[in-house]
Amino acid sequence: MNLLQSESEKRRTGEYIRIASIFIVCTIIELTTPTFGYSTVPNNHTLATLSEDSLTLEQSIEIALKNSHKIAIAEGNVSNAEINLKDARSGFLPELDLTGGYNLNDIYDRFEWNENHYSLSLNAAMIPFNSGRTLINAAKSRESLSSAKQGYRLTEIILILDVIRKYYNLLEASEILELKKESLVQKRTHLEFAKAQFELGLVPRADILKAEVDVTNAEVDSLQAEGDLKLAHAELNHVMGISLDYPTKIKPVKFIREEPPNFDDCLNEALKNRPELVQQKTSLSIRKYNLRLAQIDGLPTFTITGSYNVYADKFAFAGLPINRTNWSENTDWRVGIGLSFPIFDGGVKRRAIQAAKIDLNEANLNYVNLEKEINLEAKLAYLNLVTTFKRIDLTEKQVESVEESYNTTLGRYKTGIAPITEVIDAGVALSNSKVNHTKAIYDYLLAEAILKKAMGQLPY
Repeated sequence: MNLLQSESEKRRTGEYIRIASIFIVCTIIELTTPTFGYSTVPNNHTLATLSEDSLTLEQSIEIALKNSHKIAIAEGNVSNAEINLKDARSGFLPELDLTGGYNLNDIYDRFEWNENHYSLSLNAAMIPFNSGRTLINAAKSRESLSSAKQGYRLTEIILILDVIRKYYNLLEASEILELKKESLVQKRTHLEFAKAQFELGLVPRADILKAEVDVTNAEVDSLQAEGDLKLAHAELNHVMGISLDYPTKIKPVKFIREEPPNFDDCLNEALKNRPELVQQKTSLSIRKYNLRLAQIDGLPTFTITGSYNVYADKFAFAGLPINRTNWSENTDWRVGIGLSFPIFDGGVKRRAIQAAKIDLNEANLNYVNLEKEINLEAKLAYLNLVTTFKRIDLTEKQVESVEESYNTTLGRYKTGIAPITEVIDAGVALSNSKVNHTKAIYDYLLAEAILKKAMGQLPY
């Protein structure tokens, strides 16, 4: 007896040690594992939105746009491009410098406050013309800003489409789970009916075994649907930039089916609005400006410069009154006209022109290839929309036919005419047809958004 108690106490002690070890390890992992990109508690704006009962698709998109790091980076690129444009335009303005100092030398080597030691001057300089370089650089910066704005628009479109996809996936997973649960209830009803029929001696025990297998399969399907729902929920939270485990609730969307638009209209919109194509056009313009700058460097350069200097120390420190005579004696100005002829540089400028032409040709080829890719993408998106549009009608008719077939088969089984395998097959067909119809609806809704993205429009 004492030996049994000793063994039991050892097992309990070992179990306590194991549980304590697991708790300590989990605590260490929790404290040392960083959270990459997610906040356990959303920010104030997100929290105010999430505090509502359920999120609409529009609210989900708004949260994603507020929390997206990619959007923040795209905004930063636009801001940098705006700064660069301002810098380029500053080349049209004069530069104003104020310089001063205090000096000692071998002649004036004593610390004294007089004009032999201190100096102060104000200088204004400007280059009103430099063979068009300033104009071209400003135009390049303007094109770069346009490209950055299109980059932001492209990032926004891609993010919105991603939110729409994850939102629809969650709704679809939720509806499919309900269908799987409904199917499980149906299978259990079959099992109970088979047991009742067996008790009455109307069917063999094999019917019960087949019904039990069918119930098990339905339970597995239901479990898988629950896992898919959790995954879809985490993916939506991820794209919105909030904690994966946050209990987000969403509202169903209104299903409105419309006839697909004309493909030629879709393609024209795509070629006119796609941000990537607009970006490629700006890239072409920049390459042309680069070629022009390279050509200017290889030509005689004509420049006009000017400066105006004021020796302000005479007025600021020496107490010299400001009048026309004193101002004339303590200021000077200079205007210069320059003309330079490149004679020999080892072929550097000539090779720069060649390289600029190669870059321009490459940009032209990229533009043509991009047009083809956009044409293909628009075509595929359009065909996908047409296909999903037709699938809705077909799957709806399929559900009606299969449901009628299932009811007929179930009635035949109850009267002892049909075997239970027919009921099982009919039940599986009914469940699959309902799932297919649900998928067809959400595939159509997503196909609409994908076509809008292919046309260069906001998907929502």
